[in-house]
Amino acid sequence: MLISEPRTVPAAAAVDPPFVQPRLRVLDLLRFVAAMAVVLFHFGETRAWGTVNAFPALSGVTMFGSYGVRLFFMISGFVILMSAWGRTPGEFVVSRIARLYPAYWASVIILGGIALMGFITDHRPTLSELLANLTMFQHGLRIRDLEIVYWTLWHELVFYVMIACFAVVGITYRRVLGFMGGWIFLLALAERLDISLLKVGLAQFGAPYFIAGMSLYLIYRFGNSLLPWLFVGLAYAFGLVQLLGEGPSAIKRFGEPLGTALVVGVISLMFLVMILVALGRLDGIDWRGLTLLGALTYPLYLFHHHVGFLMIQWLNPVLGHRVTLPVVIGIVLVVAWAVYRFVEVPAQPRLKAALSRSLKIAD
Repeated sequence: MLISEPRTVPAAAAVDPPFVQPRLRVLDLLRFVAAMAVVLFHFGETRAWGTVNAFPALSGVTMFGSYGVRLFFMISGFVILMSAWGRTPGEFVVSRIARLYPAYWASVIILGGIALMGFITDHRPTLSELLANLTMFQHGLRIRDLEIVYWTLWHELVFYVMIACFAVVGITYRRVLGFMGGWIFLLALAERLDISLLKVGLAQFGAPYFIAGMSLYLIYRFGNSLLPWLFVGLAYAFGLVQLLGEGPSAIKRFGEPLGTALVVGVISLMFLVMILVALGRLDGIDWRGLTLLGALTYPLYLFHHHVGFLMIQWLNPVLGHRVTLPVVIGIVLVVAWAVYRFVEVPAQPRLKAALSRSLKIAD
């Protein structure tokens, strides 16, 4: 049954009732799957092989790995709303900075240093580019990313700022519905009037997936109710309209009927899996090892392209395509683990504690 009675809050209550949030390890798995999809897409398409057609059959599948970014955004919508609920804006901002920056700074410093030594993928960064990239605000400064994967972080940052501002007024079920309704209306308005400021400020590319994730979290937390499902449907429609309007490479490769069907199928599968998460159908996927896979996701995403490009260039002439690909995947996974173990594990709690102390000084 689609419509059922959601958990309600007494009229006098300022916030929603306490909610004990179990760890959803299935989301760790999905994040890792999304990251590996992006890895396979980049490794299948990279010119480091010396040919654009290194894996002609495999590339027909891995080309859809680029959509892993959209799954990342949907998971972010779910998880970030969950993370911000019941927290002060300061607590939320501290948690996000501590989560994002240690591995990111490590990637800029290490990959930037490697590039300055001459081991580059396509561009040797200047000092100003390196400094801008350290802030993670290079898109706002109109400075190119050190790594091609960094572009998604700008969309995440815009979303985090929106949620932090939302947290100022207090996050509740009804306010989330109003927030998403206003967001969708402004997205349509920005497109209709071609207002660049609104498009940037509303994270236009990732917005349908952020909204879908937020709606699905409401369903997960409060149960089935019509309005969140309507927002899931709107987000699905907006996402497909946006994607099909870009002229996906699948259509160019497979022709319009089949290519369109494949694109719609992949996006539909992503939504279906996240719907199953929201309905609790995948709660049984609870292996503790999935927590480590989730932890590897972010450093894997940050480091895989540059490291993989160089490894493919060096190993492919010796090992050949078929051996080099799994070897390089193994190497980037080891790099991701090393960054997690020796950068994130020690740095995240220290940075979080320091930021929290800094906030208390003003109290």
